[in-house]
Amino acid sequence: MVGKELVVRKNGPVDIREIAAKATLREVRQNGHTYVELRRVGKRVIFFCTICLTECFSDTVLFDHLKGNLHSRRYAEAKVTLFGPMPWPFNDGVLFFNNSREKDPLLLDSSSQNTRELALVPANDTEVTSRLRDDSSSRNGAKGTRRGANAHGNGRTASVSEDHVLSNQSGTDGPLVIPSVLLKDVVSDLPVHLLGYGNIAYRLWEASKGSKKISKIWCAWVGQDGSDGLDECDTYEQSDFAIVNFSYTIELGRKWSSDDQDLPISAGSFFVIDDAGHRGKRRKKSFSDQEASSEESNEQSSSAHDNSQAIITGSPTGTSHNLQVGLLSTKSMRRELRKQKRLAAEKACDICGRPMLLEKDVATLLNCKTGNLACSSRNSSGAFHLFHTSCLVHWTILCQYEMLADKIASKGKSNRGRKAKNAPKKITSILCPECQGTGIHVEGDELEKPTISLSEMFRYKLKAIEAHKAWMKSPEVLENCSTGLHFPAEQIENSEEQEVIPLKSVAFYAADG
Repeated sequence: MVGKELVVRKNGPVDIREIAAKATLREVRQNGHTYVELRRVGKRVIFFCTICLTECFSDTVLFDHLKGNLHSRRYAEAKVTLFGPMPWPFNDGVLFFNNSREKDPLLLDSSSQNTRELALVPANDTEVTSRLRDDSSSRNGAKGTRRGANAHGNGRTASVSEDHVLSNQSGTDGPLVIPSVLLKDVVSDLPVHLLGYGNIAYRLWEASKGSKKISKIWCAWVGQDGSDGLDECDTYEQSDFAIVNFSYTIELGRKWSSDDQDLPISAGSFFVIDDAGHRGKRRKKSFSDQEASSEESNEQSSSAHDNSQAIITGSPTGTSHNLQVGLLSTKSMRRELRKQKRLAAEKACDICGRPMLLEKDVATLLNCKTGNLACSSRNSSGAFHLFHTSCLVHWTILCQYEMLADKIASKGKSNRGRKAKNAPKKITSILCPECQGTGIHVEGDELEKPTISLSEMFRYKLKAIEAHKAWMKSPEVLENCSTGLHFPAEQIENSEEQEVIPLKSVAFYAADG
């Protein structure tokens, strides 16, 4: 007779408040508030409204917020652009809130080890077969030189034709492969698949004297069919740059080891992030959750009491005293290491200054003509910068706006006259907002050099943030879900609005995994 094995399953401690929070979240989402999520702040589980970017430390605070004037106003603004039959397929924690791919409603803190694996192809073992690369096939060999020479293009010559590397991706099977991508200290080739397209269009204001200004510019999500309801949807030109989406992990895009100290914010960032992920000032403790607050205060007082005992000298028994000091030192060291790792994991988006959270959607730029990530021309290690997906969409729109506005302003003007010596450099191409890389081909150690000062880049980022706030208050009403920028100052008095003018179609890819 074969004996039966008794399997004993060891479960961790049950958090009643976490279970109750998940039940509340399920009820709230069933009532249509799909933009509400759970987040962990320290040892507490809180609710977070993505539309309002508001933290609610209890269910009572959440219900009061959902009934408040601020939420009603923000919801009315977001309903015009973010709700629809085909929503944006992203969840970045700052604007997009599609939770269809959510495995666990509780977003763990940054020290969690529950990270997602990406399907990487070792660069040395497998030949890159992506049609993104200039030398991917013999039939494209003759066009490789022309594309490489215009890799830094400003987007004005792009068109949906066979000259563009990505023009016929629907005709082949299998994923595209991006070469030389850094993940977990390994440079590999990253397979990605097409998610869909976003069509960029704009609206002009024209005065009686012939002057023109762009009042609004936006990107509408159209999926893979490429239609956004416009009669001229077939006139969109393919953008020279695409957006590659990832699920954020600690090791993504940079080197990481357990011995690292907390990483500093990039030299190009003017934002300071505190422990809570806020800019400028440290977040005050909230006492809406009295039980959690009392636990935290008790823990702090206990820690202070232990530390006061640790510095007592002259103990008659040196052995017990040394043991106590050793235990406290080890506990303090572990606490400090956890804090450093959390701060390093909560890398801030260089555009908006808010932290990027684990498992949330982040993105980087891809040069479609060279097949390289935009940051690849600024370093040789395969590292790349990440941003909230919505922030990168807004930055891409802003770059298109700056190039288009400069083109409109230069029409009819003579090139005569001396140019100002200290005139600020203008954006002439979509580029990484942190390192200004464009993904052009570089030879040897000759890396691409930035052309715009840090102060000017900071102004551009602020311009994108303020223009998006204005867009939320006065968006363009479209059939598809959209996000964009609005420039009220560019509206000319006694002028007439022109019809919507299509501009570019931006491809969105997702990393396989």
